[in-house]
Amino acid sequence: MLLKGKNIVITGAGRGIGKAVAIACAKEGANIGLTSRTVEELNNTKKEIEELGIGVKVIVKTANIIKYEEVAEIFKMFHDELGLLNGIIANAGASGRWASHEFDSEKFSQIINVNILGVFNTFKAAYLYLKKDDKKEKARFLITGSAAYPNAMPQFAAYTASKYGVVGLLKEFVLEYKRENITFNMILPTMVDTKLLRGKKAGDGNKPDNMMHPFELNEYYIFVMSDDANRVNDELISTNDFQVVKNIINETPSEKRKNWEAFSKILEEKAPKVHSNVKKQKKLVEFFLNRTN
Repeated sequence: MLLKGKNIVITGAGRGIGKAVAIACAKEGANIGLTSRTVEELNNTKKEIEELGIGVKVIVKTANIIKYEEVAEIFKMFHDELGLLNGIIANAGASGRWASHEFDSEKFSQIINVNILGVFNTFKAAYLYLKKDDKKEKARFLITGSAAYPNAMPQFAAYTASKYGVVGLLKEFVLEYKRENITFNMILPTMVDTKLLRGKKAGDGNKPDNMMHPFELNEYYIFVMSDDANRVNDELISTNDFQVVKNIINETPSEKRKNWEAFSKILEEKAPKVHSNVKKQKKLVEFFLNRTN
């Protein structure tokens, strides 16, 4: 188990990516703090984890991510119940689609608040409770970003602006806390079959072929939370690039994918642009290689 004994809190954990990642982290042995605004969804996530029979702790507490007092309260509770926190996954998000000249200003503000202020509140509230006393086991702060950065999407003005803004917030955290034992990273998923994107149709089995299932993202989050990523910091991890990497791994004979050095030559030959994009993230490539071999 890659995360055995670690304490990880996930926002937006009632459905979609957050739910899938929470279950995946629990399967790897982590104790889990779950939060979102809807207690029924959180309890469903908790039930699915408990039915695995792994014996990890699962703590549920609702909060509105844009209200700092509520967020501070839940993180104190997570600490009191679980102990110092090894990892935070700031996953709560909001979206909406309208032509920009018709975009309701209040809805625009709400999306910005959830996607940027919510991440800020999450870090601010979690900071006191992070386990940051050991450089060999750094605390992890991981944000769910979007492929909308750097690729703007028409009619998603607030969502796109928020995803650009939260990258700036990540960079600020990296600079401010570079002398502390905390890493800051972001996953940039492409389109994912969630209510955020497909509304009530999410999970109906009729997603477009180019859309990811939430569970396809699990390995990215597990990697960043794992000991393998202790020195991974200030990375924007594009699932578009890594889907190409994973496809090429699957096509490559086992003797040529034993490590980064061997596989790097194949990747550079078949997808030079992707190779250039991911070579700084070779730890994650090696993680996928090890999971395949």
